Amino acid sequence: MPEHRRRSLLAGLLKVGFIGFGGGSALIPVIQDEVVDRRGLLSREQYTRHTIVANITPGALPVKLGAAAGVTLGGWKLALAAALAVTIPGVLGTLLLIALAQWLGEGAVRVVSYASVGITAFIIVLLLGYIIKVHAGAGHRLWRYVVITALASLATGAGSIITVLGRLVGLELAVDPPRISAVTLILVSLGIIVGWSLATRSTWPPKDPDAPRLSVRPSLVASAGFLVMTAVGVVAMVLLLGVGGLQLGSLLGLSSVTSFGGGEAYIGVADGYFVEPGHVDRGVFYTQLIPVANAMPGPILAKVASGIGFIAGAEHSGLVAWLAAASAMLIVVGACAALAMPVLGTYERLRHNPIVVNIGNYILPVICGLLVSVSATMLLVSAEVGEGAGANPTVLLWLLLGAIAGMAVLHLRKLIPDLLMLGVGGAISLAVLLLI
Repeated sequence: MPEHRRRSLLAGLLKVGFIGFGGGSALIPVIQDEVVDRRGLLSREQYTRHTIVANITPGALPVKLGAAAGVTLGGWKLALAAALAVTIPGVLGTLLLIALAQWLGEGAVRVVSYASVGITAFIIVLLLGYIIKVHAGAGHRLWRYVVITALASLATGAGSIITVLGRLVGLELAVDPPRISAVTLILVSLGIIVGWSLATRSTWPPKDPDAPRLSVRPSLVASAGFLVMTAVGVVAMVLLLGVGGLQLGSLLGLSSVTSFGGGEAYIGVADGYFVEPGHVDRGVFYTQLIPVANAMPGPILAKVASGIGFIAGAEHSGLVAWLAAASAMLIVVGACAALAMPVLGTYERLRHNPIVVNIGNYILPVICGLLVSVSATMLLVSAEVGEGAGANPTVLLWLLLGAIAGMAVLHLRKLIPDLLMLGVGGAISLAVLLLI
């Protein structure tokens, strides 16, 4: 792969790391916009396969998408660099804000939260753009896509959607209908698609004996590289924290490979691994680390894990805190990507199989449904931030919808650079909420 394309991939993923608010699922269209649409580094079919693998394996979704792009385009070295590129900005911002919050107090976190309201509007524009693109390319499957998207969004976020609709008309509809997790939805959907594909096997095209056979070796080599990254992180943690570092490093790795359901789910996982046993103080975890991690871009799992390392290392010294945080990041990035790479290699090898083709066709509207529910949740979080600042949540939601519509027009017509639009949106929401 030419060197300029490698640099282009890393630059695109670094940009995503800086602007990627909203959690793992919300970054699917953001990464596609950079890697597929703008830079032309991956085809949409390749990116769809990467998205499927990232959704059915545990750990941080953006990390796995970065690793998958890297191994596809340049092998194991680029895979490691790409996974770190999409992770480092959010982790660094989280650690800086934790240190700043300890110095300045809660005011620093509040400033970032207020700015995130305007940034959220822009991220939702990207989500809606992805949903529209998927449905525009559905062809004769359009109505199936619409129905699948609607069912998926209600299955995972009916409560958030109803609450948003209620608040838009000034009603508090505090409903909590049954919902399923994102990973459950993906697995159930895959089961249905596979069953349907097998039932219609008579329509499968004949095998092409001349079709190229892809090697799984690059993915296995990348997996080994990520395992080495995890081991380096654990060894560094032991050198920094002694025997306690071995326990902490092991728990960080275990927590990342047992975390399904996105970054929000990892908060509960981390509570069980680190808070309940007493490794991290509950007050510090929920009043400092979690608010800061949610206010910053990038994968929540990596931000929370690095924050745990920072808190543990701070008991020794400031330098140890930063080094322990970096070690924690290496551990969780390496662990979740190491599991995803072999799955990616197998999936790529079978990409011409009719079952895999059908998965590629029909998993996209399921992902769109997830993004609808994620968008509703992001609107609710923004309304809660505004309400905490003294704003009327109904008025704020309508203003956000107006901002989303305006940004969508600007984005579609490419009248203003995205980064400028994102910065202006964050600055406006910060100024408005500070003045209330």
